[in-house]
Amino acid sequence: MPIALVLLPIAALAVLVMVSRSAQAVQAPAPIGGAGDPAAADPGALVLPAEVSPVVETLRALGDTVTAAARKLFSLPPAAEPYREAIAAAEAKHGIPETLLARLLYQESRYREDIITGKTASSAGALGIAQFMPATAAELGIDPLEPGQAIDGAALYLRRLYDQLGDWAAALAAYNWGIGNVKKKGVVNAPTETRLYITQILSDVEV
Repeated sequence: MPIALVLLPIAALAVLVMVSRSAQAVQAPAPIGGAGDPAAADPGALVLPAEVSPVVETLRALGDTVTAAARKLFSLPPAAEPYREAIAAAEAKHGIPETLLARLLYQESRYREDIITGKTASSAGALGIAQFMPATAAELGIDPLEPGQAIDGAALYLRRLYDQLGDWAAALAAYNWGIGNVKKKGVVNAPTETRLYITQILSDVEV
């Protein structure tokens, strides 16, 4: 994560604290009016000067923006736009953390049309946007070259792996390396390719 994303919320918090402390000396005027008057209900209520409130709101907005950027780093590339709704629907349907499926599909196919259509297959014979092996696709009852089916199938398959292993990193390892290998050998003994697969995906999303 860029260091600026780490430092910005800290700086914003420091300024907010200083602004808040400087404003504590500004108290509400003596109560005027009846029970519907906030000042009458709480004579000691803190009233921020007009020139301070916009600063506070700006800092809060900045903090929210930085937090969002830190929480969700991956965004769909232009090539993935036709599949945005299908991916979001599949993540919601199968309880996949936001953007995790989108990032997995990017890792698998880069959303390249030649891979999605099957014109280019992997050396192992994996096909489509989710790079399913034919046997796995058949087990799930999907056509790996039909993006809608493959996207939902990938979400379903990833969720099944998570339910069996109880960890998203392990589920990703199983998606790449096979659940039999993960159960027998453990994620720590995964090959370099699989370990890179896990770290590259999880560095871009929050699970």
